[in-house]
Amino acid sequence: MKLAPKIIILLLAVTFGVMTIYSIIQIKNVEKSLIKDAQENHTLMLSNSLGFLSKSLWELDKDISVRGMKPLFETGTVRDIILYDYSGMLFNGVFLKDKVKKEIEITDPENIKSVYNFDFAKIDAKKMPFTLIPSKLLYKVEKLTDNMYEIVGSLWWKETEFSEPRFLGFAVMHFSTEYISERLNEQIFGFLYLTIGLCISIIVLTYAYLEQQIISPIRKLMIASLSAASGVFTKIKTTKSKDEINKLTENFNYMIIKIENSLSLIRGLSEASQEIVKCKNIQEISDVYSGYCQKLISAKRVDVWVDTSNALSNSARGMRRLSDDKELEQNDPILKLILTTVEELHDRYDNLDNSKFINKVVIPLLNSKGIMLGLIEIEFTKSEFKYGEEENRVVKALGVPLATAIENYWHVLKEKERANIERDFELASAVQNSILSSDIPKSLHFDFSTYYKTASQCGGDWYGVYEVSPDKILVLFGDVTGHGTPAALITAVTRGAADIIKQNIALGNMEVNENLPALVLQFINECIFETGRSMYFMTMVAALIDFNSQQIIASSAGHTPPALISMNSDLPEVKYIYPKVGSRLGYEKGSKYETQSFSFLPGQQIVFYTDGIIEGENSAAKEYGMKKFKQSIQNHCTNNAEDFINNIINDAYSFFEGIPQKDDIAVLVIRFLTEKEKELKKDVQIIKLKAA
Repeated sequence: MKLAPKIIILLLAVTFGVMTIYSIIQIKNVEKSLIKDAQENHTLMLSNSLGFLSKSLWELDKDISVRGMKPLFETGTVRDIILYDYSGMLFNGVFLKDKVKKEIEITDPENIKSVYNFDFAKIDAKKMPFTLIPSKLLYKVEKLTDNMYEIVGSLWWKETEFSEPRFLGFAVMHFSTEYISERLNEQIFGFLYLTIGLCISIIVLTYAYLEQQIISPIRKLMIASLSAASGVFTKIKTTKSKDEINKLTENFNYMIIKIENSLSLIRGLSEASQEIVKCKNIQEISDVYSGYCQKLISAKRVDVWVDTSNALSNSARGMRRLSDDKELEQNDPILKLILTTVEELHDRYDNLDNSKFINKVVIPLLNSKGIMLGLIEIEFTKSEFKYGEEENRVVKALGVPLATAIENYWHVLKEKERANIERDFELASAVQNSILSSDIPKSLHFDFSTYYKTASQCGGDWYGVYEVSPDKILVLFGDVTGHGTPAALITAVTRGAADIIKQNIALGNMEVNENLPALVLQFINECIFETGRSMYFMTMVAALIDFNSQQIIASSAGHTPPALISMNSDLPEVKYIYPKVGSRLGYEKGSKYETQSFSFLPGQQIVFYTDGIIEGENSAAKEYGMKKFKQSIQNHCTNNAEDFINNIINDAYSFFEGIPQKDDIAVLVIRFLTEKEKELKKDVQIIKLKAA
């Protein structure tokens, strides 16, 4: 809900509440006053008629009583007058029929009893003692219903002044105050009309006032605020009034000016930062920084000094001004002072030209770690010297990209010195990354997971998995002696030899049978021997896995034995399988290798690994060993392939205690899927295809 309706509703609620309370109080007071007047008037009327009515009862003349009672009905408020003798017997009475001012004489006492619940005992209790004052012969007025009242007068007769008064009976008069209710209703409607008119006036006048004095200015502020949020800054015209709204408008305009200035400064800082970091040499960096700094803080001159060593150092050996190559030695007093305080130096210090100055500021240039890279020297004219908090923030804000650009420049210089070495390593690393088998075939027969970490930038471990027929895969897992660039080159030769074997199998030049692993090792041995000339060697295990016959046909060239995990019992069983071992690859030309078969069952896993993990050492120079490795495999063999690899690697590195390892580490786990797992995997593949 908007502000104006809220204020109007509040005013209406207050006005209506006040008027209602006032009206109720006034009406109650008027009602009390009118009822009191009615009681007094009817009491006076009956008291004036008591003598006449007493005479009619004394003489037992009903006509006299009727003539005495009828004048009382002229007021229109008396409903009936009834006379009783002292024993409670009805003497006579008159009542007004149907409110048509037609007086009817009462002939049946039972009618009176049924209408007013006549109880003579109650009337008799209202008997007043004899007195010559008529008003004192009346009992107090009693209210019967909301608009009906009863007055009981005692009828006495005294024949002479000296005779004893005799009690004759009672005169009971009932009168109505309905006319009072009607008048009160008229007043209520009058108050209601007055309240409605007042509320309408309040709505119109209040809305007009609020619209002009509050709502319209606030609406302008709101529109201007939304425009400011969209990047359009508009100032609002102020009024001559000195109220809070005008003050708010002035503050808003001041805020808009500050925001515009801040955004202009931010844009300038952003533009300067981008230009500074794009500079290609240190002189260009200095020129761009000086130009933007002069513009943003209105400085006359800005110079950048840098460490002469072109390197990060906690103790500068000297400073060089980039604009003219002027240098300060380490023992210069100003440089010593700056290096000691690491704070800006203001006017009246000897400047870096060894002359007195008044309007200069010297600020240390620090990087993010607080290491000094150089100095910033700022000069102002006498008439325009202004270096406060805002200028200091600008200089320091520009100092961040300046420090970054200088550090980057120094870094580039050092990188160029190492460029040739790094290029060799990057080339070797790229070669090795390209030769690792990243395209292990996906199959319904097995799941797999791998881990590989080199001891240096280039490693000597290598593995490859090749699908040689729909139900057979060839696993090659090797480790070159040593690591670094030469080892990476040997793995490249191995990958090339493996690709040739794969092509020959695809072309039908090599048969996929039980001799394949041995033939593969023989071929790779010849390739490595020709390349390494008996200087570089490689261990390897070659395994042909046949999923139909559930056989692993393996041959080893001095490699660590794979671990086969059996899940046939309650406790998993891990055993190393030892294929027939031949010489290391590349050791001797014409080496021969033999194969050996091992059975497996669906649900089992086989783990290939290099000696880097079992020969890894902790801080006490103790090896991890095959026993701990086997125990780790047994502890986690119920996990899926990925979690299994992660857990056994975590166990190994927990043992290493953060000690960097000297050899590469590579692990490959293959899990043979059961029929149920195959069906589940097939369903997942179908779901993924449908989702795609």
